[in-house]
Amino acid sequence: MLEPHTLAIIALIFFAGGLVKGMVGFGLPTIGIGLGALVLDIPTAMMLIAIPTVLTNAWQVWINGNPRELPRHFWVFLVAALLPIPLGIATLVYLPQFPYERLLGGVILIYSLWSLLITDRTLPWLAHWRAAVLAGSANAVLTGMTGCFSVPGVMYLRGLGLNKSELLRAMGMLYLVSALGMWASLAGLGQGTVQLGMASLVACLPVGLGVLLGNQLNRRLSEHHFKHMFLWIFGGIGLALLVMS
Repeated sequence: MLEPHTLAIIALIFFAGGLVKGMVGFGLPTIGIGLGALVLDIPTAMMLIAIPTVLTNAWQVWINGNPRELPRHFWVFLVAALLPIPLGIATLVYLPQFPYERLLGGVILIYSLWSLLITDRTLPWLAHWRAAVLAGSANAVLTGMTGCFSVPGVMYLRGLGLNKSELLRAMGMLYLVSALGMWASLAGLGQGTVQLGMASLVACLPVGLGVLLGNQLNRRLSEHHFKHMFLWIFGGIGLALLVMS
């Protein structure tokens, strides 16, 4: 059982993750697991964030249009991003001595710096099914090992030349299937308990409050400036995990 002060810290972390999710459409699982890894082990943080991630991304997909309108090669990528997740989870469970917190920190730092310094542009060669399989499979293994759903998956999606609505829809689909695959793999390997499942359900409350507030702030603040501020903070979290773990 988690101590009350630990639960309070996790609630604040998940509220912050929901706030960012409401503002910019991503960041919940990475904040939840990235900061959660500073006070919990990664598998526990993964289980706690699973239900809020599924629900918020199902909503994101729903409000951004019909997912069947996404490019055909996206579905190849999505299948590749799902099937190898158990491999990453099994590595996490059966090789616990590996420095996964540092790997998570490195992944977060790479994503933050790439998002801040690299200008998005359409890369036609990404439309090939081999690129979709490679990017999806790499994303799946890192999802299983770290709980971060974004590297290199979001980089791949941004290179497809999708408009904003399509990108948010595609990211929502990626995060949704990644969360489901992560949860099912952890449960299948005996890492899930009824208590953690109930705690993950309760975690929907601080996440939901954060998302609602983030949506309100999105209408009043500059999304561009908020996103840049968040990414610098995100990079700091990654650096802290690399140094402190």
